[in-house]
Amino acid sequence: MENQSRHNIDEGIRFVARYYKPNVFDSRKGWGKIQKYIAPERNILAMRMLYGTAAAVALLLVVSVFYFTSNTGTRLVAKADNASYVLPDSSRIGMQQGAKLKYGKNFGKAERRVSMSGEISFAVARNEALPFVVSTPGAEIRVLGTEFTVLADDAETRLGVVSGTVQFTPESPVIPLLCTAGMTVHYTSVTETVKVVSPGSSMEINGKDRSLVFNNTQLKDVALVLSHFYNVQVELPEEESTLTFTSSFAQKNSIEIVDIINLTLDTHLIIKKGSN
Repeated sequence: MENQSRHNIDEGIRFVARYYKPNVFDSRKGWGKIQKYIAPERNILAMRMLYGTAAAVALLLVVSVFYFTSNTGTRLVAKADNASYVLPDSSRIGMQQGAKLKYGKNFGKAERRVSMSGEISFAVARNEALPFVVSTPGAEIRVLGTEFTVLADDAETRLGVVSGTVQFTPESPVIPLLCTAGMTVHYTSVTETVKVVSPGSSMEINGKDRSLVFNNTQLKDVALVLSHFYNVQVELPEEESTLTFTSSFAQKNSIEIVDIINLTLDTHLIIKKGSN
């Protein structure tokens, strides 16, 4: 009888451990409860209750986030809002119902790359040697350590930065945009439109219509957009980098835009010779 009771306890513990994920189940509290039932004075009925409790706890753990592992990696699916999960590198995510996330078996070792859809909030553990990369159907987001939220599907990707710096690169036009706290990005794949809003400024890039809109945008950001949008190298003096510019352009070439900026602000942007 004693051996059977011990077997029940062991099975219950293994059952919980098999479904345990960090930040979902408090192992210290759980172990405290287990100890109550494995004390010698407890009877067999209490031990059976433990086994039932273990099964119930395990069921609760997988209700909010379903996870599937294979030889290639792990896939998570949120079955409820605000489902939390801790990745192998200690980064934390909060998933809204229907959100999906995948990462490879080498995540946290050789690389930190995930692919996702739906709405997920990230609190990324800092690791300068291994940047954290989020791939959506229409964009790539690269960070070292920060907090941000991504909402993505096949048609669009939305980014909101809470802290730190995030590099957002849309699929087309390919422009690596540096986003800091308080900034949002909305990318629409069909129209190849990127809308970037930051405190006090905004800009819109339309790859289909070949149009640009700058609203109180710093010249260093204007130069970066022009360089990648037209595949040229636009340079400007350091002392002019924080000047702001407001205007819109449609079907203009890079030379025309640089000339307009210089005439408007009396600045000295140049397109480096040999760039295309």
